[in-house]
Amino acid sequence: MANDSIEINNKNKEEEVFDTTGLLLSYLANWKWFLLSVIICLILGGLYIASRTPLYQVKASIYLKVDQEENPFSMGSSDAMISTKRMIDETELEIMKSKNNLLKIVDSLNLAYSYYNDGVLRNPPIYKKNPIEAVLDSGSLRILDAPIEIKVEPLGGDKYNISAKTSFKKEKEKKEYENVTLPAKVRLSQATVTITRVPEIEEFDNTVIAVVNNPLEVAKRLSKDIKIEFAEKSDKIIRISYDANKIEKGVNIINALIDFYNADIIADKNRSAIQTEAFIIERLVNISDELKDVETRLQEYRQAHNVTNITAQSNLNLNLQSRYIKEQNDIEAEIQIIQEIEKVVSQADIYQTLPAALENSTITKIIEDYNRKVSQYNRVSQSSTLDNPLVVNLRSDLERDKERILQNLATAKQGLITQRNSINALARQSTSELISTPTIDKGLQEIFREQQVKVNIYTFLLQRREEIALQKTLATNTARLIDDPQSEDKPVSPRKLIILAVAFLLGLAAPAALILVRRLLFPIFSDQEELRRLTKVPVIGEICQLEKGQENANIVVGENVATPVAELFRLLRNNISFTRSGAESKVILLTSSISGEGKTFVSANLAMTYALMGKKTLVIGMDLRRPFLARRFGFDNHLGVTTYLSGQETDINKLVIQSKENPNLYILPAGPVPPNPNELLMSPNMAKLMQELRNSFDYVIIDSAPIGVISDSLIILRYSDLQIYVTRAKYSTKSSLNILHQAIDDGKFSAVYLVINGVDIASNSYVYRRYGEYGRYGRYGSYSRRSGVYGYGYVSKDKSSKEE
Repeated sequence: MANDSIEINNKNKEEEVFDTTGLLLSYLANWKWFLLSVIICLILGGLYIASRTPLYQVKASIYLKVDQEENPFSMGSSDAMISTKRMIDETELEIMKSKNNLLKIVDSLNLAYSYYNDGVLRNPPIYKKNPIEAVLDSGSLRILDAPIEIKVEPLGGDKYNISAKTSFKKEKEKKEYENVTLPAKVRLSQATVTITRVPEIEEFDNTVIAVVNNPLEVAKRLSKDIKIEFAEKSDKIIRISYDANKIEKGVNIINALIDFYNADIIADKNRSAIQTEAFIIERLVNISDELKDVETRLQEYRQAHNVTNITAQSNLNLNLQSRYIKEQNDIEAEIQIIQEIEKVVSQADIYQTLPAALENSTITKIIEDYNRKVSQYNRVSQSSTLDNPLVVNLRSDLERDKERILQNLATAKQGLITQRNSINALARQSTSELISTPTIDKGLQEIFREQQVKVNIYTFLLQRREEIALQKTLATNTARLIDDPQSEDKPVSPRKLIILAVAFLLGLAAPAALILVRRLLFPIFSDQEELRRLTKVPVIGEICQLEKGQENANIVVGENVATPVAELFRLLRNNISFTRSGAESKVILLTSSISGEGKTFVSANLAMTYALMGKKTLVIGMDLRRPFLARRFGFDNHLGVTTYLSGQETDINKLVIQSKENPNLYILPAGPVPPNPNELLMSPNMAKLMQELRNSFDYVIIDSAPIGVISDSLIILRYSDLQIYVTRAKYSTKSSLNILHQAIDDGKFSAVYLVINGVDIASNSYVYRRYGEYGRYGRYGSYSRRSGVYGYGYVSKDKSSKEE
């Protein structure tokens, strides 16, 4: 300790660094709390796992086929086509998860009703093996405000207890029915539920819970839970997954999802064909009636004019005319069909499919393309807003295409009219050559011509009807399963290992965080090792806690006392003697930051250690505001330092009291509390008092006031040779040291050293911090409460020396 000194400047401050070593040792010392926390968290994690219903992930893969010819933007650039293709496919995914499609699944699989076995920590779900069935009419089911939970408890035989609960208009509602038979009606404010027995399920021993939900709410949950996304690096392969509490339920939901989606797609594809077919059937009926009329007129004409055969000459003359007539008939039939279609197109809504019943392949192709876009528009607009870019583009294209259809029909009709006029001119020329042809034959040919037109139209419509029927038959699914829905037996939720790992980490983190927060918010220290990390002021001693039965002891040091605390006071005395000014230090001042740190206790017992050496030692009570020294030695405080400083007593010997504990130990109490203690300490009598005491005693121990509260001790610092700053383990904080550092910076201390009081040397923290697992045989020896022996100190009377 000879080199332990301190320079009174800023260099004596320890930099404010986080005490990582101390924190880790605190963790190690509190290992039992860590273990308990981990066990509790693991138990809570296990209970959480046990309370959660296992979920199994059902997965499937489908191939989504969107025909290139159905893409209305297929004529664009390559990048635009890919972007538009992706947009169309993503729209198909939204259609697949649409509320209407999912609502169909809920209704078809009866998902609005859920059944569970009543359990302790959780209710295991039942799927398709429920012994009871809840029934609610579809109208009431669609307007449920809140789920209805019904418990059915079998009593034996055909008797049951039924309890139901729900909330109606935010009001809790409960109903109880005892000893009833099934079927039974449960009447609630928002609906009446009928509970029936399922005869196929015979076993019914446990309480069963039926939960009735609004199908719309179930569809919303399905929309959130069903995950649909493109496979990596593919815009045609789609992955579908759903976490279900029963594997069979998840498989059925995914299969139903794909089936309903395909049914909607096929219906969209056939919508144009159905409308065209209806148009053709209507025209066939009309043409059939017209054809019958023509044939009837022909028969009547022949009978009226007795026409049975046409002469060879007439046939020869009419050959050329017949060819013209045939051409006229074909043109006339096509003109009529164009006019009919033109009429339909003009009157049709822009988003309505059009009949495609022309021989003109160009116009037919345009109409078919238009019908595909109408189907695409109707399907996309159901799941998108009107300002969706795809919807806007489709609407613009439909308007342009309709105008183009009308223009093409007009152009085709005008071309046919021109062609008909040319043929009519040729026919008239041929007619002039048939002047000699009988009028009867002319009328007959007109009927023949009209008949041929009707026959051609009828034949054409029959052919188109067969083509449309074939088109409807060949309509294929857009979504095709390539991986059937399946799931592993291992549940994906709850994830037991992850939950237990998190619980384990929380078990470690909770006490670690509490210890860290405590150290940050309440930065106390527990022994001299931690204290040394916070300051460069030398720590010359630590005083341990008093043992059981000694808590109220005032003097713990005695001639034949070998307790740990007594030996630590002796060690403190020896350490003082090895300081730079220790050998010449006669006046030792003890102070602290605040009251309660054990300053008076340390002063009294330190003085006792000097008295045991045969040195005449005096303890002065200089804490004039809160005097405790006299009370610690069992004396009255009616006379003392204040009596001398105030001039009431000039003979110091009358104020000094010899201690009962040791003849070499003397006490000078503080005396009555004065109204002006600061002024008394600054009086000339103070210097006179200290000089007289120096001459009369070998050692003078000053028990002064805390410097963190009042300035009394700072006044008398100059009368001391050495200063001891007392701190207390797990009581004093870093701010205590800041007070000391500030006083050192201000030059108020000349030779100051630290002592830490109240150290628990039996704690794990102390053991691990000092010496690991051998800490109990440490620096100060080991005291055995059983034998009364302290390893390296003195031995009590009638006790043999023994080391542990």
